[in-house]
Amino acid sequence: MIFKGTIKMNKYFSISIPLLLLLLLFIACSIQTKRVELKHFPIDDLNGMVTQSGIQFDKAVSSDGKGSIKIEAAGPAAIPLFIIDDVGIDDTQLMYEAKVKSESLNGQAYLEMWCVFNDEGEYFSRGFDSAIAGTTGWQTIKTVFLLKKNEMPDQIKLNVVVNGVGTVWIDDIHLSKL
Repeated sequence: MIFKGTIKMNKYFSISIPLLLLLLLFIACSIQTKRVELKHFPIDDLNGMVTQSGIQFDKAVSSDGKGSIKIEAAGPAAIPLFIIDDVGIDDTQLMYEAKVKSESLNGQAYLEMWCVFNDEGEYFSRGFDSAIAGTTGWQTIKTVFLLKKNEMPDQIKLNVVVNGVGTVWIDDIHLSKL
């Protein structure tokens, strides 16, 4: 009798552990970091853009049907897009993301974010891990900047870097905190 009870308990135990692990995995995967949008630039025109030369508004090509910024790069260039003042946040991760597309890009294009600290200098984050190259459809790419406690940028600069020759479109730009 004891032997049969032991077998039943082991059988129950061996079934319960996988179910418990599956439940824990499900819970862990469903926990998401809450993202709070700080700024959204839908790119419906060139208003508010830092750079007005070397770029153009393209109504025909867009991720949302309202137009995009078209960059025809003849060589490597960093294109300043937006500057955000008085962000007033610290102890978080800043995420700069945008939808981008390329055509015949011989090289790479990626996002670049600069955090300016008036008393400390400027520091950057570059999204090499989500860079695009060649000819692509619309893709969401990003770069993240970690702000420690009491690190509050006075200004944030959002750029796109084209490190090569070709055409890049950028649309639907977001700055969020995680």
